[in-house]
Amino acid sequence: MTEPTTQHASEMLLSAYWDGELGAAEGQQVAVHLAACRSCAGRLVALQALSADFDKLPRETLGYDLAGVIEAQLPAAARPRARQHETRWWGPLTASIGAVASITIGIALGLALFGGAAVPRITAMSVFDTMPPGSLCVGLEACYDKGARK
Repeated sequence: MTEPTTQHASEMLLSAYWDGELGAAEGQQVAVHLAACRSCAGRLVALQALSADFDKLPRETLGYDLAGVIEAQLPAAARPRARQHETRWWGPLTASIGAVASITIGIALGLALFGGAAVPRITAMSVFDTMPPGSLCVGLEACYDKGARK
């Protein structure tokens, strides 16, 4: 609203002015416009009369809660149902496979960490062989310990 008489205030603006919802600057601008514009001032008087008439209406109360009545009329699909725990055949199978896999991996890691693998021990014990590592066997008898045969 730039000039008081050229542009009229909207119903929303007049209602906000009457309810005290405008800021100080905007409220002052509407007040200046109302002082100069008889049309908008008459509409504001009509809004004030309507507000007073609404205040005169009796307050009606039902006396009971309508929530139960409305809820009973709602379709059954709209109501949230409690989820039932469904047991599937693969539930115990999955748990068993997981348990076996974890135990197997645990045993394999334990053997690897604590020397359960036989390969490193055999290599370390080859120092005590009768033939040094990398030597060639001249014959079948040379490759075996003669004390072991009888």
